[in-house]
Amino acid sequence: MQLSYLRCPRLSQSVGPHHSRSGEDHQVKLGVSSYCFRQLMTSGEMDLIAVLDWVAASPAGHIEVAAMDGEYYLENESVVRDTAKHAEEIGVPIVNYLVSGDLRTADGEEIDRLRRQLDVAHRFGARIFRHDVAPWAWREQDPGEFESTFAKVVEGCRAVADHAADLGIVSTIENHGFFMNGSDRLARLVHAVDRPNFRVTLDLGNGLCVGEVPGKTAAGLIDVAASIGIKDFHIRRSAGDGWLKTLAGDYLLGTVTGHGDVDVPGLLALVATKPDVPVSLEFEGMEAPLAAIERSLANIIRLNESVA
Repeated sequence: MQLSYLRCPRLSQSVGPHHSRSGEDHQVKLGVSSYCFRQLMTSGEMDLIAVLDWVAASPAGHIEVAAMDGEYYLENESVVRDTAKHAEEIGVPIVNYLVSGDLRTADGEEIDRLRRQLDVAHRFGARIFRHDVAPWAWREQDPGEFESTFAKVVEGCRAVADHAADLGIVSTIENHGFFMNGSDRLARLVHAVDRPNFRVTLDLGNGLCVGEVPGKTAAGLIDVAASIGIKDFHIRRSAGDGWLKTLAGDYLLGTVTGHGDVDVPGLLALVATKPDVPVSLEFEGMEAPLAAIERSLANIIRLNESVA
């Protein structure tokens, strides 16, 4: 099943400092998320320094550090310091720091934790910070619960964004999970929080989880995106174990970018209208990670040139 999504005129962008070409240079600010390496990092085969070295030798020009549910970097300041120093030495900037979060009640302790995570982002040298506002699987039971929760989320996001502003950081929320997902909800949140440094980490594929096609997600959020994540999925109407069921009744399985059913060229054409926004690969498939990451980057570069 190949889905057809919105296409836009292609602009020229940069592929990154480690991948240059002769002649006309069709460029994109392409990097990777450390989430791509999660299996290897969890097993101990790689640490963040090794990931940075891998990125430095690849076509990618930056990295996102995905702490997600862990507090490791919050609790190990020396690791953060050494990682930031190494990233600077090898020329791989850390552009975004991503963590979990739960602001459904605007709990003071949780807001304080996110402020301390912002301090970690600052030590990493990241200019963008991404946090959740609810557990990934949570979804409101009715419109009333959504509205009451939304009001608390706005309160919490403002508090986090205000601390981010003091550090010169853009605070973001990602279209992620089943609650704060879908372009309408994210755009409404940005409007309600009403802070100049509160924006979106736009994941081009995650809207599928709530039944929104990627073209609509991208078109609805591209103007408020501080960073962009790119991924691909196989999409089926029925599937076996290991597939994620969406609110629309489809089933998703992550794969190498360019091997799935998402119209990556169409989305890259739209992304091209924001040449200063960093774009990061997020691989979450079942393939062997390093080969899959390498192939995904190559496919993104090739597809990016095909829509030039």
